[in-house]
Amino acid sequence: MADWAMVGGLPQTEKRASQVNTTGATDSGRSIPSNPKVHEVIVALTTAGDRNLPEIAGAIVTRLTSEIAEFAADQAILEQLNAGATHNFAITMQVVRRDIEIDQIIPSSPANELARLLAQRDIPITALEHAYRLYQDSVIRWCLQELAIRSDDGAVTARAALDITTLVSAHVNLIAQQLLTTYEAERDAWRLRRSASRSARIDDILGNRPVDLGVAESALGYRLGQYHVGIIVWSERTERAELAHLAGAVKTIADELGIRAQPLFEPRDEHTGWAWLPMGDKGAMNRMRLATIAESWNRPINVALGAPRAGLEGFARTHTQAQQARAVIQASQGPRPRIVSVDNLGAVALMCGDLEAARRWVGDILGALAADCPSAAQSRATLREFLRTGGSYAATATALHMHKNSVVYRIHKIEDQLGRSVHEGRLELENALELSYWLGSAVLRTSSTEARDG
Repeated sequence: MADWAMVGGLPQTEKRASQVNTTGATDSGRSIPSNPKVHEVIVALTTAGDRNLPEIAGAIVTRLTSEIAEFAADQAILEQLNAGATHNFAITMQVVRRDIEIDQIIPSSPANELARLLAQRDIPITALEHAYRLYQDSVIRWCLQELAIRSDDGAVTARAALDITTLVSAHVNLIAQQLLTTYEAERDAWRLRRSASRSARIDDILGNRPVDLGVAESALGYRLGQYHVGIIVWSERTERAELAHLAGAVKTIADELGIRAQPLFEPRDEHTGWAWLPMGDKGAMNRMRLATIAESWNRPINVALGAPRAGLEGFARTHTQAQQARAVIQASQGPRPRIVSVDNLGAVALMCGDLEAARRWVGDILGALAADCPSAAQSRATLREFLRTGGSYAATATALHMHKNSVVYRIHKIEDQLGRSVHEGRLELENALELSYWLGSAVLRTSSTEARDG
């Protein structure tokens, strides 16, 4: 994490560890502390760090996200923190052990990506500086705690503590300066690529702030006094998709739905765009057409849609619904369509904020059917279709390409597993089945979760 784009505002020393007179002999060109006992305790300490990398890195990420609100609220930022945490703490241990020289280290890819994301989000540079302070403090605290239990020699402890503090501070300071430069360069470039006036108008509407309708429509080039469908389009950070591709995906959907007016597209970062489809006086989408588009969609781009809503209030409301649909897609741990409308989700859009609570509730409602295994999945699919068709054995058989008698047998078997008729508590059953359909393993029981719950 030190070279992970975390942390700034460090001690105001510009000396690098290699320039501080704390070293003596060299071992294969590698500087080591002049006192062998100091070197021995530092090696023991950093070796312990290497053994416990995931736990230590996880604790640091938890501290950062709990103390910096912008980090906890943004999934992309959290992904970069987690992507670099273990690697970067390992680098810090190498620096403290003097396996590598500080001036040989450059920021890691997650570090650079985090700095750039913060700039693209217009998150103040102080958040990046705060992160560096927290990272340095966390690392030094851990090292000093370990040092206290590994050395009872006061002189050795003091010398080792000074060496550790000096090395960590110099390392973090150097990386922080490089990443602050990356942030500033990306911020300037990003602002050139976007229209500040247009973005401000959108933010005002979404923030429910007073808006002059005529001025806003002029800035946006978009009519607000109509029905809108909010869209969020994004690509995974591992996939190559330019902003033009995201905008093109929105235009394709508009064309397929027969919308002739130009959609409003607003880039949020390199991998994410917000958009609104201009529906005019149409308060409904062609769901059949949208389902056809979703089935044939083969682009590396995900699409979440809200429902048609009218006017300024509807502009914000449909965007919120698109965000809810996106949250479902991101929480899903199984193969799902890349295009999802909030209309398809029902209560699921409101129930995936707390996955642990949702998993427990699904288990309570579905019982044995909540198991994450093929046989339970088959039973859930049958029951879901049976309830969706109004309890029709014939319609279910047709939809699942089965014989009617087979459906009857399965439903009876399901009722045996549930210990009640499938018509009892039907609403709860339908919601639990929808949650398991959309979120998959995230809300189903595995052997490990059963053991934990037990």
